[in-house]
Amino acid sequence: MFPDRSSKSAQLFQRAAAALPGGVARHPVVFPPYLVYAEDAQGCRVTDVDGTSRIDFINNFSAQIHGHAHPAIVRVIQEQASRITSSILPTESELSLAELLRDRVPAID
Repeated sequence: MFPDRSSKSAQLFQRAAAALPGGVARHPVVFPPYLVYAEDAQGCRVTDVDGTSRIDFINNFSAQIHGHAHPAIVRVIQEQASRITSSILPTESELSLAELLRDRVPAID
């Protein structure tokens, strides 16, 4: 499953172990001897930094139900990023999302 210990993933994990607790910034599934680092993803496949392509059965724990880099989602992200990415001021989009959630989930006031 793993590239050899001189692979780019092994080198990145060695660097990460010196900079992050446990060598990782979030809770992945860890398979010793090191983590495999992703470089690219399209649809249901993720390619690691060593060029191995795998099916992504986890899909970011279901947050990626449309797969990686879905063209329609990429387009909307690009459009939004060209307008505003973060602000302390409220936006109409956050209001629309709140209304959508309220309308779809009756328990939300």
